[in-house]
Amino acid sequence: MKKTVLLYNFNKDEEKIARSKLLPLRFNIRTVSEDEYNIPVGVLSGYDDADVSSSNGEKTEFGKLVVMCGVIGNDVDMILAALRKAGFGRNVLKAVMTPTNRSWSGAELYTEIYKEHLAMTKQL
Repeated sequence: MKKTVLLYNFNKDEEKIARSKLLPLRFNIRTVSEDEYNIPVGVLSGYDDADVSSSNGEKTEFGKLVVMCGVIGNDVDMILAALRKAGFGRNVLKAVMTPTNRSWSGAELYTEIYKEHLAMTKQL
């Protein structure tokens, strides 16, 4: 499978800026539409097979999220640097797809990462 970056809650202009910085890294980039927010990240990234119609169809709102799928080694650092250059620093939550979270929807992943973010920033 090709390494994939999933973009959640990026408007058209933000998507264009993010793509301009990420495309040179040769990763697949997929903007996740609102009706796909409840589909597991493993399915959206192409790593898992599933019936995408199994989404519960509930409207879920959350902030910007970038999920890096199939990345290894220095890939994360390169993606994070590209996102910072594009202006997406601390205002965007970022996650790496893992065996544990690959069955989670973007909404579930965002909720968990946001909780971790709050816990970490309270300790600073």
